[in-house]
Amino acid sequence: MTKIAKTDIFDLLRALLIALLFSVAGVIVLAVIAKFADLSAGVVGGVNIAVRMLALLTGVLLGVKGGRAAIKGVLTGLLFALCTYFISVIVAGGFSASSMTVFDALACALAGLISGGIKAMA
Repeated sequence: MTKIAKTDIFDLLRALLIALLFSVAGVIVLAVIAKFADLSAGVVGGVNIAVRMLALLTGVLLGVKGGRAAIKGVLTGLLFALCTYFISVIVAGGFSASSMTVFDALACALAGLISGGIKAMA
């Protein structure tokens, strides 16, 4: 078994921070557009998912350096799902567990895996 290096942890934190910042910026832009345009809830939800997946892709591509990009991508995706869940809990003011939370974590992990695979090939 290999030892976890400090650089691996910094890669995860860097990728997570980039993804969170990109996601927050995307959600703000989406909120401004939704305020002035008459968008349905389905459109806003779909675009929100796309923003989150692009945020993960950007975070992994820019934040991960070195090897094991796929593993770092999955871990970044899971940490991203956890952080965004806690951010939504803070904004909403309470916890709510649902099957959507599990689906969101799996979707973020899959997006991280795909992003890590793209990073490994690049």
